[in-house]
Amino acid sequence: MIRCHLRHLEARCRERGYTLDQVRPCIVAEDGGRITVDETHPAYPRAKPGLGDMVAAGLSAVGITKERVSAALGVKDCGCTKRQEALNAIGRKLGIG
Repeated sequence: MIRCHLRHLEARCRERGYTLDQVRPCIVAEDGGRITVDETHPAYPRAKPGLGDMVAAGLSAVGITKERVSAALGVKDCGCTKRQEALNAIGRKLGIG
């Protein structure tokens, strides 16, 4: 359970692409401006996977992982994480994830 101000849940909803009405079922108690939220409730505003996360999951499903790419290139950091974050940012701008 999380105890916070309603405005904090509203901010979390905006940041993750939900409306307060969509997540209202996860509010278990209200006391003035403070609320108690059940973060295990299915209506809780979880982070949605971004475009980069989806690409990484798809590549991983066919065996292409950050570790394998690094090993194949003979480098410690292949840059996959930076590309994944960049795709996530592009996806957010486009409304994907």
